[in-house]
Amino acid sequence: MRPSTRSPRPARWPSTSGATPPGATRWSTCASASRSARNTAAPYIALADPRTALADLDRALEGGARIVCMRPAAPNTADGPYPPGHPVFDPFWARVNEAGVPVIVHAGDSGYSANGYSRKQGLRTDFKGGGGPSVTMLWTMERPIFDFLASLILDRLFERFPNVRVVSVENGSEFLGDLFRKLRSVGRKIPGLFPEDPVETFKRHVWINPFWEDDLAEVVDLMGSDRVVFGSDRPHIEGLPAPRDYESELEPFDERTKAMIMGGNARELNTPRPN
Repeated sequence: MRPSTRSPRPARWPSTSGATPPGATRWSTCASASRSARNTAAPYIALADPRTALADLDRALEGGARIVCMRPAAPNTADGPYPPGHPVFDPFWARVNEAGVPVIVHAGDSGYSANGYSRKQGLRTDFKGGGGPSVTMLWTMERPIFDFLASLILDRLFERFPNVRVVSVENGSEFLGDLFRKLRSVGRKIPGLFPEDPVETFKRHVWINPFWEDDLAEVVDLMGSDRVVFGSDRPHIEGLPAPRDYESELEPFDERTKAMIMGGNARELNTPRPN
């Protein structure tokens, strides 16, 4: 079970955005307490107040949470926005690293602006307005996760916390090729910035849940079959009416790869890996 796009919205006052999620966190923690093999709730964590985030994480872990969730956005703290891999959040990531639970980065309202190209601002889930396509269709989902994951690599979060696992859910995957090219370009422009190929670091620590419209063969080629997870998004419109219909997309793959994508990788992620 994963949270929907009805995630905590970016708040004008950090104290508000930091105080909103705990109710949902407690509910999700209770839902996790059964430790069901088939149903796992994902407590939502907001990083706006680093101390509150750490307290929420500890509460979730004490309640038996095996995964936690956040939106792909730069947290808006009392000192202004910071990238998620900034050292101000190191106590939170250190606890994640110690507990070995994956962090699900789920699509939500990341606070992005259309900059005048559309009357619709950011992620819309109310289905109002109709009208034709706009440029927001090109980046509403994928630009926030591109920036979020890129910042983790650029801030070298995984060097400080090598046991952290991040899973991108309901953000698509078409951004991957461009992200990999740009990360390697940065490495060439700033020799010595990365201790290894940044793409290899990315592939070791990040899992991807592609949209069903995405080219699955391309995603597997880029990430490896052990880093791709199926997600139905049922009952939302982004998924298929019959989730198992997605299996037809896996016909070119061998049985081992099919099993990994359709459930094996997710089962492994739902198993804490304490450090």
